[in-house]
Amino acid sequence: MVKFTILYLLISLILIDVTYSQSQSYKPQAPSINGKINEDEWGDGVKFDKFYSFIPTTGMTNMDSTIVYVKQTDDAIYFAFRYWPKGKVIRKSLTRDRSTEEENEFFILLDLENKNQNGYCFAFSFIDNQRDQIVYNQRNMSSEWDWKWENKTTVFREPTDTEPGYIETEIKIPVDKMQNKNKKQIGFDIQMFAYKPDGNYYYYSILPNSELLSLKNLYKMDLKTPFKETLNLNVNAIPFVVGDKFNDSTYGARFGGDFNVSLDRHTFKGTINTDESTLEADPFAFSFYNRPIFLQEKRPFFSKDLDIYRSTMDLFYTRAIENIELGGNYTYRSDNMKLGSIYVQEEPDVAGNRNQFFIMRPRYDYKDGNIGGFFIYSKDKTIGDQQRVMSFDGSYRFPTNPLRFYGQFASNFNGNALKAGGFYQFNNQGGFYADWAYTRVDQDFRAPTYFSFQLQRPYDFDEIFTSAGHNFVYDRKWFTDFNFSGGFYKLRRMSDDFIYQQRINGNVYFKLNNMISMSNYVEYNRPNDFDDQGNLITRTNLNHEVNVNVLLGSNTVNFGYFYGPYFGSYIKNPYASCNFIFFERLAFRGSISYVDFFDIKQTIYNLRLDYRILDKLFFRSFYGRNTYTKNALLNTMLQYEFFAGSNAYFVLNLEGEKLDYTRRYFKIGYEFSF
Repeated sequence: MVKFTILYLLISLILIDVTYSQSQSYKPQAPSINGKINEDEWGDGVKFDKFYSFIPTTGMTNMDSTIVYVKQTDDAIYFAFRYWPKGKVIRKSLTRDRSTEEENEFFILLDLENKNQNGYCFAFSFIDNQRDQIVYNQRNMSSEWDWKWENKTTVFREPTDTEPGYIETEIKIPVDKMQNKNKKQIGFDIQMFAYKPDGNYYYYSILPNSELLSLKNLYKMDLKTPFKETLNLNVNAIPFVVGDKFNDSTYGARFGGDFNVSLDRHTFKGTINTDESTLEADPFAFSFYNRPIFLQEKRPFFSKDLDIYRSTMDLFYTRAIENIELGGNYTYRSDNMKLGSIYVQEEPDVAGNRNQFFIMRPRYDYKDGNIGGFFIYSKDKTIGDQQRVMSFDGSYRFPTNPLRFYGQFASNFNGNALKAGGFYQFNNQGGFYADWAYTRVDQDFRAPTYFSFQLQRPYDFDEIFTSAGHNFVYDRKWFTDFNFSGGFYKLRRMSDDFIYQQRINGNVYFKLNNMISMSNYVEYNRPNDFDDQGNLITRTNLNHEVNVNVLLGSNTVNFGYFYGPYFGSYIKNPYASCNFIFFERLAFRGSISYVDFFDIKQTIYNLRLDYRILDKLFFRSFYGRNTYTKNALLNTMLQYEFFAGSNAYFVLNLEGEKLDYTRRYFKIGYEFSF
């Protein structure tokens, strides 16, 4: 009996050891990402087949039939979707990190720390387009962040009136170089935007308490094996050569390049003779009340780190820096601490003078907000001017309600600027929302990269605004969305109390049905002005705008009319725009706006064409014209992607009233990775 007991214990210990060893060496099969789901590859994954509608908040579970598989290896997490759509499927975006409001997209929210605070959002459409964003403080997002991941979709069948469609998608998200991963458990949510057979939209999720694009509530998955930690060392260089020829000139060549190195949380970017010949041209635009037009940053040297440099007052507007001769950009990112530092030197003028900029920004993110600072130094040798600006900012969000507060103070040691405010956060599922703020900028305050959305010269002013509204979302055929809001705004010059604007306004928005949405805006504004004799007077501007958006299958058409008394004249501003996609290869966007007031009669055209000739060969073209300023631009580009950031371009730029100023470019840029 004793011998039998000893033998039993020895066998048990051996079995336990073998079982433990097998669990420690667990290595699941990595599925191939080809857009066709193989049960042998996905059978051991976590399976989801029950979902909940959360916009509208009906809680229904009888939506489109969907099955989602999730599995992991030690270096990646994988998702697979079997999707039987009953309603229309809209897919139209041919440019990475871009989408449209009406496009079908599925979202993966991923929290590798398992703290429900910081993470990532990966979105895809069924045309194999990608969007990715970094998430911080639960729901704040930065779209400038990029990650290399794979998604592949196969559309087996389109939905019809009698039969649902069928689509399969496979996704691989490498995580080995992502930092601060939990070794036992991670959180994620899968949120899907779709259409019902009657054409109305809805969002559904794997969780009954899901919040749109938020990390607050997540599904918790125990890891079968910990994700490995790989040293996140990346080095790449993109030298380029640009051949060019201008009107009445000989051919020339310019050399330059970008250099990037990253090690875990540290990244350094360098640039020399930054080339902008292949960037998308800025559209022509018109603004009321002489407001400055905010231009999107498109240069990768800046654009990938804008989340660090953003602040309440828009103190660092990167488009204020032009024609970069050389620059360096260092960033540090951890769970809580973010740091950015930039040095830029612009190209010299005819006298050899160069503008120089140095910017430093630390920011600390904690659970319920953040605090940060700015130091900005500029030297403009053309006028012998130097500026030094110091700034501090912060925000706080209540953990149990949607109330938020923020503030920023800045000084150039001659004058000060501040902005403070708050908001009651907008809820996509419906509810009350509001915001308010006060801004004050002294007459002697100067910051070379400060941007104001209201004034061309952003100093010697204060402004106050407040607004509130309510959002309604219903599960019905007609009037599914209804939103009304109103507000007050005042902007004045402090030195003489001149009123730039003093308005009250109201707006009503609603979705009539699955095709048509409308908005109606009314504004009563009492700004100061001067009459013909130079006397100070007060104008009464009463403006009205009606806007209609029509969804036609996968295409959209938008048109509107803005009109009313405006500074003693009567303004008329009809406009229209469209966004079409053909054969999932050809995308066309266009807009036209006509403005008539005083002696100004102008028409602004903006047209954009994207054609995917082959999988890696694109034809892109942009045309813009302003009939009043007599400016016109045609920017045409043939682009071939070797892989990743390696491209060859042929660019033809035409400018001038009759497109008579010609610039021709041939650019080759090749990415070397080490």
